[in-house]
Amino acid sequence: MGVDNRQIQTAVLADPESDDPVVCPTDADELDEFREEFAGTTFWCGILLGGCGGQLLTRRGNVRVSHFAHFPDPDGLLPECGRRSRGVASADHLYVRAATQTWLRRQGHTPHYRYIDRDDAPVGSLVEIELDGRTLLLHMDPATPPDWDEQQAGDIILGPGVQVDYLTLVRRGHVNRIKFVSEGNQRVMMLGTELPHVGTDWDFDLADCTVDEHGRLITPVITRLEAARAAAERAPVPGPRSEKPEAPVQIGTLTRLINTAVQKKETTTVRELRDTAQLQVPRCEGQALDHLQRAIDRANGLLDEQDRVRRRLFAGLDEAVRHGHVYKVTTMTPQVRRFIQDDTVTTPQEEGILEAADTLLRETRQQAAQKRRAADERRAAAAREWEERRAAAAEEGERRRAAEAQEPPAQPVTQAQERKARNRARGRVQSLTGRLRREELSAQQQKHLVEELVLAAKEAGDHLSEAEQRKVNEWAERVAAPAEESGTAQKTSPAAQPQPDAITEPAKLPDRLVPTVAAVRGALKKTARERTTTSWNRLEHQLGSALPSLTSNERVQVLVQVDRPTAGDEPLLSSLLAAGDPHFAYQYYRHVLTALGLDAPDSDEDLRDVVEADTEQVFTDWRFR
Repeated sequence: MGVDNRQIQTAVLADPESDDPVVCPTDADELDEFREEFAGTTFWCGILLGGCGGQLLTRRGNVRVSHFAHFPDPDGLLPECGRRSRGVASADHLYVRAATQTWLRRQGHTPHYRYIDRDDAPVGSLVEIELDGRTLLLHMDPATPPDWDEQQAGDIILGPGVQVDYLTLVRRGHVNRIKFVSEGNQRVMMLGTELPHVGTDWDFDLADCTVDEHGRLITPVITRLEAARAAAERAPVPGPRSEKPEAPVQIGTLTRLINTAVQKKETTTVRELRDTAQLQVPRCEGQALDHLQRAIDRANGLLDEQDRVRRRLFAGLDEAVRHGHVYKVTTMTPQVRRFIQDDTVTTPQEEGILEAADTLLRETRQQAAQKRRAADERRAAAAREWEERRAAAAEEGERRRAAEAQEPPAQPVTQAQERKARNRARGRVQSLTGRLRREELSAQQQKHLVEELVLAAKEAGDHLSEAEQRKVNEWAERVAAPAEESGTAQKTSPAAQPQPDAITEPAKLPDRLVPTVAAVRGALKKTARERTTTSWNRLEHQLGSALPSLTSNERVQVLVQVDRPTAGDEPLLSSLLAAGDPHFAYQYYRHVLTALGLDAPDSDEDLRDVVEADTEQVFTDWRFR
C-alpha cells in the first residue's frame, strides 16, 4: 500500500464539488476531537481547491503533524493529484462565502458566489461576489495581478500578498484588503484598508463595514477619508496671487497647519488636514515633499494614539453595558462623548454602544422613579389603613357601650371564660405598649392608642404584672400631662432613660456648627458622585476635625441645614447617610424629613423603601454635577 506524503491540511466536506471547507488539526489530541465532531462526514480533495476530487482520510501524526491523506486505490497506489496548494491557506477562497454571506444578507443584499477558473487564473485565484448587478472581485493569488482598468471588474479587493503599485494606490486613494487567520478548525476573515504613505489599517470589525448602492465596500477608514475630502471641498480655496502656481507656498502652509493642529490635539482637524496632505503628495518633490511627509507622519502618530484610546474607551463602555454596571456606564458615557466631540465620525458599532448606554441609563432612571412612586403609594395606603382601623375601633367601642347600656343584666360567666377574657385583654395591653414604644405617632394618634390601652388594662385587671401596669400608668400620665411639658420630648419607651435631646428649630443652629454643615454637604456630594452610601463613622473618618463630636439632636439639625437648599422635587442628600446607617435612619431620620416639611412613613419598612428610592435618584441626579 502506498503512503501519501503530501501533507494535505485542507479539504471540503461531503462532496468533491462542495464549497464547504475544513482544516485538519495538526495536533494528535485535537485530531481525536475533530474526528468525533465530524463522525459520519466524508472529506474530499475538492475540485474548487484545485484537487483531484478523490476522497481523503485523516492520518494521525506520531512523528509528523496530523493531516489529510488520499485513499489508495485497490492496488495500493495513490491517485494522481495535480493540486498545487495544500496548506491551511489553500481553502481561503472558499471561506469567503462563510465569512460574508450573513453580513451581506443583513444589509439587504442577495449574494451569489463564483470561483473563477481559467488558464490565466487557476481556481482559487479569483472570487466574484455578485450583488444585485454589482460585483465585488477578490484577488486571492499574487500570481494573478488585478486589471484596474477593466470596466466590468467591479470593486476590487486584494488578498494576502497581492501588490498594488504606488501610482495606482495614489490615483485610487485607497485599496481594500482581506486576510485570513486560523481559529481552531476554521479560518476567520479580516478586512483592512490601505492608504498611501500610511499602510493598511486592520483594526475594525466586519460589522462596521457596508456595501453601498454602487457596489463599493465602505470601511470606517473610507468613511473618515471621504468626510475629510468633503470638508476640504467645502472650505474656501484662496485664489493664486500670480499666474505662476505657488505650490511650495501652499504645501508649506498645509505643513504648518498640520503641525499646529497636532500640537493642539485637534483630532478632527488633524485627520482632515492629513487626508488633504496625502492627496497633495503626488505633486510634491524634493524638500517640500520631505516636510509634508514628516507632517503626515506626525499626524498619523497622533491619530493612532487617539484611535487606541478611543477603542479602549468604547470597549470599556461596551463591557459595562453588557454586564449592567450602571455606575460605570454613568461615569464612562460622558467621558466617551467628551472624547469624540472633536472627532464626530463614528462607526455603526460605536453608535450602537452609545445607544445601548443611553437606554440603560434611561431605564435605570425610570426604575428609580417607579420605586419612589411605589413607596409613596405604600405610605398613603398605610395611612389610609391606620385611619380606617382607628375609625373602626372607635365605632366598635361606641357600639359596645351602646349595647351594654341596652342589654339586660349579663348572665353569670364561668371562671374559665373570665380568665380567657382577661388574658386576651393582657395581650392587647402588650401589643399597644409595643406600638407606642416603636412607632412614630402624632399626638392625636398617640392619644387614641393610650385610651385603648387604659381600657384593655382595666379589663385585664390583676392578670397584668406590676411592670405592665406601671407602663400603662406612665403612658396615661404622659398623655394627660400639659402640652408644654411634653411637646418637645421625643417619643420613646417611658422607661427608657435618659431621654434624647429635644429637636430644636433648624434656624437656631449654633454658629459653631455652620462650618460643619458645609463640610457634611460637600462630603455627601462626593459620596453621591461615587454612587455609594455613608455613615456617621465614615464621615468622621473622612472629615476629621471638620466634623466635631455631635449629639443626635445636633446631627439632625446639621442634616436639616444640609438639605435646606435641595429643591422640592429632588431627593435629599442626607438619604445617602440614612441608607448607610440604618440605626440613625430608624431613630432620627424621620425628624429630618418632618423638619423639611416632608412625609415621614410610620413603618420602618416603608421608610427603608423611601430611603432606597431616594438614594437611587440621588445617584442619577448627581452623576454629571
